[in-house]
Amino acid sequence: MFVLRIFLGVALILGLAACDTSVASTPPIGEAYVAPPALNIRQEISLRSPTIATVHHGDELDVVETKRRWLKVRTDRGVEGWTEARNLMSVQQMKDLRKLTADAEAMPSQGAAVALEAMNMHTLPNRLSPSFYQIPEKGKMDVLDREVTSRKQPAPEPVSFPRPVRPRKPKKQAAHEIAIPPPAPPPPPPNWVELSRTVQPEPADTGPTEARPGEILAKEPPKVDDWSLVRTPDGHAGWVLSRMYNMAIPDEVAQYAEGHRITSYFPLGSITDDEQGVKNHWLWTTMAGVEPDYDFDSFRVFIWNRRRHRYETAYIEKRIEGHYPVQAGLDGKPGEFSIITSDDSGHWTKRTFILEGYLVRKLSQVSYQPPAPGSPGAKPSAQPAPPEVQGVLARLKQTVSKWFAR
Repeated sequence: MFVLRIFLGVALILGLAACDTSVASTPPIGEAYVAPPALNIRQEISLRSPTIATVHHGDELDVVETKRRWLKVRTDRGVEGWTEARNLMSVQQMKDLRKLTADAEAMPSQGAAVALEAMNMHTLPNRLSPSFYQIPEKGKMDVLDREVTSRKQPAPEPVSFPRPVRPRKPKKQAAHEIAIPPPAPPPPPPNWVELSRTVQPEPADTGPTEARPGEILAKEPPKVDDWSLVRTPDGHAGWVLSRMYNMAIPDEVAQYAEGHRITSYFPLGSITDDEQGVKNHWLWTTMAGVEPDYDFDSFRVFIWNRRRHRYETAYIEKRIEGHYPVQAGLDGKPGEFSIITSDDSGHWTKRTFILEGYLVRKLSQVSYQPPAPGSPGAKPSAQPAPPEVQGVLARLKQTVSKWFAR
């Protein structure tokens, strides 16, 4: 009986040792972060390989091995598996994304928008940049900034780590082998000087494509993408294609867009109509095309006419070069707003208006310093410009004040 107990104990220990699948952990060669919302870790280097773990955006992983475009990673639970490098972000990319989120949190909203369909949020305004979040159809977001980029952009460099270099052992020469010297190179041809001077004929220039009478051939403009920096209610911030959403301004105002894209909008107070109830006055900015140098080319103020029960235009400016951010409700006044524009000389101006009743009046005009390139949400410093003289009466007052100043 004693021998049987010893035998069973040894068998139990060996069985437990056989069930233990843990191996000595391989030291990591780097660290990376998960880019997509959910990522399946594969058992082998194949998309058909079974999934052994699922990680989510922002999870930190240890990289233990590399093979071409695949990386072997280890999760915080010690599970090791394979994934493609394009699904991971480097430490610097994660820092940049966190900085973008922090900057976006402090940026003023240019209006609420609604997704037309499910769309991916990217870390950069680039189709090939990592997508880390998906906004569902009819999902809401705040529009913060805008950027136009070329559609043909190089893909961001994926996460890569140096592969360990294993020294190769020198090949041992067998005792019976005899080293044979290589043969001498052939001599150059006798006419090598003339051959070196020979110039290959250039291909014949066929010339430009012939055009039909009265037809002017123009180069095809480069294809560009219009991107918007957006912020979701749950705090995610990133870049989405602008054509994938609509601004959530009421349809009774949006019908006056005349095919132009609404880039921002703000309520400027409200009024009570006996038949329609409470109605807002609105400010919006629109863009006729896709311009990389400015964000809108027109702004307009709508007021609600209680007598006619409809929206009417109180103020409009066209053919301008406007820039974000547009701000409304300044100093706690719902009808006060500011517009930033630039001219051909590169001078930026910030003008402040106020809606009083049915009239829009300009309050001030100051020079504006645009934010530094590559710094979204940077707060530029505004310096007052010389006061603007308007009308004959203002000029007369200025002349009289000069006389009395003497």
